[in-house]
Amino acid sequence: MKRKSFYVLAAFAACSMMFASCNGSSTPKASLKDPVDTLSYAYGVSLADQGLMQFLEQSGVIENTSNIEYEYQMKISAAKDSLEKQNLEKEMKAKIDSLNKINAPKLNDFIKGLKEALTAGKEKSAYIQGLSIGHQISQQMLPEFNKFVFGDDSTKRIKTDPLLAGLAGVIKNEDLALGKMDANMYIQKEIQEAQNRQMAKQEEQLKEQYKDSIAAGEKFLAENAKKEGVITLPSGLQYEIIKRGSGPIPTDTDRVRVLYQGTLLNGTVFDSSLNRNDPAIFGVTQVIPGWTEALKMMPVGSKWRIYVPYDLAYGSQDRGTIKPFSTLVFEVELLGIENK
Repeated sequence: MKRKSFYVLAAFAACSMMFASCNGSSTPKASLKDPVDTLSYAYGVSLADQGLMQFLEQSGVIENTSNIEYEYQMKISAAKDSLEKQNLEKEMKAKIDSLNKINAPKLNDFIKGLKEALTAGKEKSAYIQGLSIGHQISQQMLPEFNKFVFGDDSTKRIKTDPLLAGLAGVIKNEDLALGKMDANMYIQKEIQEAQNRQMAKQEEQLKEQYKDSIAAGEKFLAENAKKEGVITLPSGLQYEIIKRGSGPIPTDTDRVRVLYQGTLLNGTVFDSSLNRNDPAIFGVTQVIPGWTEALKMMPVGSKWRIYVPYDLAYGSQDRGTIKPFSTLVFEVELLGIENK
């Protein structure tokens, strides 16, 4: 592909935002009466040649002919004789001609809109800017917003009239049916709810993918709960006391110093400050929920083994060795509460 200069890209990018959907147009006739005419014509040719056609194809304004030309040039270069080459050239020309007929009305519309933007004086600059912004909203912003908020529900889409009413009310400084702050809060609420729906949908899909792992964790916890010395809390967290401590019990605002080792149900060690002989220091609420719950019951000097269901551990997160929905086992020794 040819290298596009900054000036050329900037020029046709600006023009491309000024499309107007109009009926009927024709290509202006070239009349090269003086050097300025020639320079003007050459500049138009250069603009189109330096990427505009590719831009129109990629934007879906016109059908792509470049791929057809490339495909047939490859076939023609590999042709066995002149007859095969001629037939391929005719076939290529027929296909390109067919696409050109499809593209012609769209290109006429494009040229008419382009001409309107190029010839508009100051009195029309606001109108042209409206076309530009309207194109960006309708072709880029609205499709993305609709897909994000409404997902696959094709019956729900942002409506043009109320959108324009809200937009015009603000720029004309009129009384609004919904204040700016309320409107922004409403949008944020809808976006958050859409995000929550997407996350819930993704989690359900992951749960189906990891259903065997979930079942294994549930089976393990059910059997483990029957063992002597294992205590099951209402949250589902289980623990057993290896060594009883007699010191103070941490609260939400404390920082603690601990030695620990974490393993998967198959015995794989995924982290161990014990092996490193390097106590970890962190806030009581800065760890997974299962840890926080256990720490707020442990006197300093205690050593517990805690069994953490996936919803009190890392949930649907994939953390490498720790796969989504993993039930985890930790040995935790609470060495002390750090000074604030």
